[in-house]
Amino acid sequence: MDDQRQLFDLTGDYVAILDNQYRVEFMNLSGRILLGVSIDHDLNVEPLHIRQFHDDASWEELQQCILPRTLYEGAWSGIWQLRARSGEPIPVCLRALAHLDDQGQSTGLTLVCQDLRLQQAFQAQEAMVTRILDGTVEGIMVTDPHASIQRVNRAFTQITGYLPEEVKGRSPRFLRSNQHDRDFYDSLRSSLRQDGFWQGEMWCRRKSGEVSLQSVSISALRNDDGCVSHYVAIFHDLTDMRAWEAEIAQLAFVDPHTGMGNRYSLVQTLRHKLVRERLDRFPLALICVDLGQLSPINDRFGIKGGDELIRFQSQKLRQLEGPLQFFRLTGDEFVILVSDASDLTSLARFAVQCVQKLQVPNYLQGEQIRLSPSVGISLAPKDARDTDVLLACAQTAMNAAKQAGRDCYRFYDEGISHTMRQRLMLEQQLRLATQPEADLGLELYLQPKVTLPAGQIQGAEALLRWNHPEKGMIAPAEFIPLAEESRLILALDRWVFARTCRTVKRWRLLGLKMPRISINLSARHLQEPDLVNWCVETVMSCGLVPGDLELEITETAFVNLADMVLKQLVALRHAGFSLALDDFGAGYSSLTYLCRLPLDVVKIDRALVADLCQDERAAILLRGVVQLLDRLGFSVVAEGVETDQQADLLHAIGCTTGQGYLFYRPMPADDFIRVYQDYCIAIDF
Repeated sequence: MDDQRQLFDLTGDYVAILDNQYRVEFMNLSGRILLGVSIDHDLNVEPLHIRQFHDDASWEELQQCILPRTLYEGAWSGIWQLRARSGEPIPVCLRALAHLDDQGQSTGLTLVCQDLRLQQAFQAQEAMVTRILDGTVEGIMVTDPHASIQRVNRAFTQITGYLPEEVKGRSPRFLRSNQHDRDFYDSLRSSLRQDGFWQGEMWCRRKSGEVSLQSVSISALRNDDGCVSHYVAIFHDLTDMRAWEAEIAQLAFVDPHTGMGNRYSLVQTLRHKLVRERLDRFPLALICVDLGQLSPINDRFGIKGGDELIRFQSQKLRQLEGPLQFFRLTGDEFVILVSDASDLTSLARFAVQCVQKLQVPNYLQGEQIRLSPSVGISLAPKDARDTDVLLACAQTAMNAAKQAGRDCYRFYDEGISHTMRQRLMLEQQLRLATQPEADLGLELYLQPKVTLPAGQIQGAEALLRWNHPEKGMIAPAEFIPLAEESRLILALDRWVFARTCRTVKRWRLLGLKMPRISINLSARHLQEPDLVNWCVETVMSCGLVPGDLELEITETAFVNLADMVLKQLVALRHAGFSLALDDFGAGYSSLTYLCRLPLDVVKIDRALVADLCQDERAAILLRGVVQLLDRLGFSVVAEGVETDQQADLLHAIGCTTGQGYLFYRPMPADDFIRVYQDYCIAIDF
């Protein structure tokens, strides 16, 4: 028995043995400590009764219910409360066992108790933590070191839609959206490893599939050994806050009637761009637009009608394309900010479009309303680098447009205004000149190609000249770039092609045998899907065959469009046209193109010919090029031959055909036919 009692002293539980009268015969060390009984207390000398460790109510229940039930059933267990000698109540988990003799009579009881104070304190603390966590508006998620979710709070469920039982044990990856790339998450994990902390904004996916913006902070918790035991993520839903911020910004920066930026937004945007942008490389343009005289409209239809008209006009402005930002400055005054205004011609063309858009009539209450807009343009940094000054310049230019009669635009710099108006007027006249049956000065010129060095005519190149009814002869260097910028080059190409075919047809009807005529095709024309069909149909309609013509393309036509151009050229060659590569050696030359393109003729650029007599290396280079082209089976034509020395050297290095002022300048088509007839007569003699 003593050995058994010594064993009881080793356990952490309270153990007591009672006799039939519920006197304590034995109490182990843990029990004495629990109830405040001295270790030296001799139970034989000073007996203790179990009644001494209960208050009246507990003792009554123990005596009347629990102990009899234990004696009857042999055992009982449950939560109970003892009282230490100091009077402190002690919650315990009680197990009572009855001692029975051979006749089944009770000889005593053994009581075993576990102290629940620590457990209950922990539970109370846990309950308090739960109340605190569930009382916060921030979502909280706790994971183990391997990112397996251990716990979430009520706000987590409210934010994400996931219940605790749906996420426990899972990795937080299910919350990821597609808004962040791998580098974002790699940086997050790196911060946690190095610093034990990460904070930032993160887009998360709710259970519903909706994506929401969260402000997230993640901390690593470490144990006494310095190892990570948990990760705690705290996040706050920013979706509503961002919506509120957007609403505030809408009120502060946006005009409520048009949805465009307001004056304050314009000033802030301009200040930012004038400071941050590289204006020398990418100049800005500020376009101030006055819709017209709205006062009569307001008088006739009221303020509501005026506002409706302003909305109509603002919608028209928004239809304009480009790097644009729109603002409403005052009642009938708008501002357009152009981020890249390096091309003044395009800017002027845009201003014309703006005026034309706003001139389109509107209808108010069934009545047609037409406004006369005025547009003013200022440039940064040319006119100003200051926000207020730049805006004032644009308004000054707009007022100048008003004084000019409205329905027009003006630059702040009157010199630019005059130049741009002239260019656009020229563009419009060129557009009209390309119309069928128009007689506005477009003329077909031809420049003969001759043998070297004899100068016998072998063919001719069709060229375009513009003899303007008022301005006289306009150089191709002036109107061809304008046509390319305004996309009129396609119309010019087709005008020259069709006019050449009709001219050759007319000559043949007169019984004249003509040499092959070459026609230039622009890079823009080569992008047209109907190019081949149109060329063939035009030739056939004039009673010609494709072989009567040679089509010239420049190297620039296929630098960026090689595959598309190659398909078009193959189709043209298959249709029977002869193909020539123009301006070879102008800066884009590649022998790869010569191998790929279905060419018949290569024309040496005038720049190589010009250096022929001044630079021995140029002569050596040109000799090698001519010999290479000859070995590849191409006919070679040298452009820009202007001196006898050049002609002799070209002939000496193997070039047999030339074109240039030494032989003939470009001439009207009728002059060419007279020259060619004289040449044919001279040969016959």
